[in-house]
Amino acid sequence: MKLLALLTCLAVCAAPIQEKTVSLPAAEAAKLRTLFTEALAKDEPKTRGALTTQAKKLVAKYAFDDLIQALRAGPLLEKNPAKPRKGPELHKFGDTTVGYTFSCEAGVFRYAVDVPPGYDPAQPSPVLLDPGHGTGAGKSDQEKADFLPFYRGQCAQAGLDNWLIARTEILEQIGAGGLKGELPEDRVAGVFQLFWRDLASRFCIDPDRLYVSGLSQTGFWSWYLGRASGHRYAGIAPMSSVTWQVDPYTVNFTNLPIFVLHGEKDAICPVSQARGTSERLQRAGMNLKYVEIAGAGHDIATWSRLNEGLKWLALKQRAKYPKRSAKAFETLEDPWCGSLSVEELDALGDGKAQTRPTANIEVEIEGQNVKLTSKGVKRATLYLSRELLDVSKPIEVTWNGKSAFKGTPERDFMIALLAALDRADWTETYECAIELRCP
Repeated sequence: MKLLALLTCLAVCAAPIQEKTVSLPAAEAAKLRTLFTEALAKDEPKTRGALTTQAKKLVAKYAFDDLIQALRAGPLLEKNPAKPRKGPELHKFGDTTVGYTFSCEAGVFRYAVDVPPGYDPAQPSPVLLDPGHGTGAGKSDQEKADFLPFYRGQCAQAGLDNWLIARTEILEQIGAGGLKGELPEDRVAGVFQLFWRDLASRFCIDPDRLYVSGLSQTGFWSWYLGRASGHRYAGIAPMSSVTWQVDPYTVNFTNLPIFVLHGEKDAICPVSQARGTSERLQRAGMNLKYVEIAGAGHDIATWSRLNEGLKWLALKQRAKYPKRSAKAFETLEDPWCGSLSVEELDALGDGKAQTRPTANIEVEIEGQNVKLTSKGVKRATLYLSRELLDVSKPIEVTWNGKSAFKGTPERDFMIALLAALDRADWTETYECAIELRCP
């Protein structure tokens, strides 16, 4: 759901917050979480309406902090994630289930999940995403399941046996040479965000520990998903990939841990690209580790070292509530830059990977002051929380050196709820929102 529509919904649904002290009953918290789960799984007027109607009732009666705590507990899930919903039959091969589906404007897409034996539906799990190489198109479900043991083995070598591993069929359908026709990369990246929504409605995932890794074509997509939605991930691990799509968008990796793996003798994706991009990102201060395998090519001699990268990334944390963030845009498929949602640009690009940015913005928060510096951005919404500053006191927002807002924002649970639903992220919540226009 685009943020402009979300804010329209807020204008209708939100009621002024009056501080309540009555504790939220466990049964009411569970009902809110269940409705949130249903809206994640099927974001339509009916499910969203049921969620907001229930939330308004709770806002009128119960303590604000109790509502936030219930939201941060996340979706309330069924114990059996493999329980089929309406749609194609699921097929299980060992610990891997193939055939989960979600739908959106771009079509219906399937994915597979490898679930470790010790998975606990009440305990948030890290997730490693394989974007899914296009060569999987047309293969049987058994063959699609066979893509996942490589990643399971690398996780095991890194001591990460409790991770969920997912593989999508998005690129098989709408990536380069896709069965349904190739879409611009920004559109494809937007579909991946809808995948995360669906996964969160089925499995107990930890939004603070989501990782992407792939090789060659999916290495490209590891980079691209980081470029498009760096706020989503705790780290990416591209292997044996070109990097021309990265360099014009260096700032998008400001808060994202990156592990790059490449073979010295790679004849398909020249090592000079990965080497040069990694050096530039490191000089720019990014949290990046580059490993080049002497004598190795575009092959398993390189990829078998992924476990080193996963082990390194597992020690990193997602940059929650960053006080400095920056992003270059060409579309608004993912409008988020830290706690800022960009709503309108002077000019839009075509969404293709090779298109250079049409706009950029940087956000810095120091004390009660928020500084925005941008080019090509017309409107944005600033989301705030107690983790960023004191929301009970006046703040000042300047944009390109001019005053854009002064005052004390109003806390509103509906803001927190609908932003969490839009982002499919309930651990990084915001309780205030300020609509801004570039002065």
